[in-house]
Amino acid sequence: MKENPTIAIIGLGYVGLPLAVAFAEKYKVIGFDINTKRVNELNEGNDFTLEVSTEELGVVLNNTSENSKLIITDNPSEIAQASIYIVTVPTPTNKYNQ
Repeated sequence: MKENPTIAIIGLGYVGLPLAVAFAEKYKVIGFDINTKRVNELNEGNDFTLEVSTEELGVVLNNTSENSKLIITDNPSEIAQASIYIVTVPTPTNKYNQ
């Protein structure tokens, strides 16, 4: 594994966003979501799910280090540079949780 890997987190909901913020404390992370409104809100430092505080989000979004920061995007081509991919998208279930 690369010494300073870039990690892509695909899906920035209640699982993906906290994971992205935690990894961004030590690694470069590209958070990807298909919801442009969600991406814009997160880039402004606002998380409507309240899983991550404004302060926590601000720290990793505004970090100037190349090795530990969070970039949030809805552009799939931006995750091509990642060496590790973690998918955290919703898994639909039926009324029997299957």
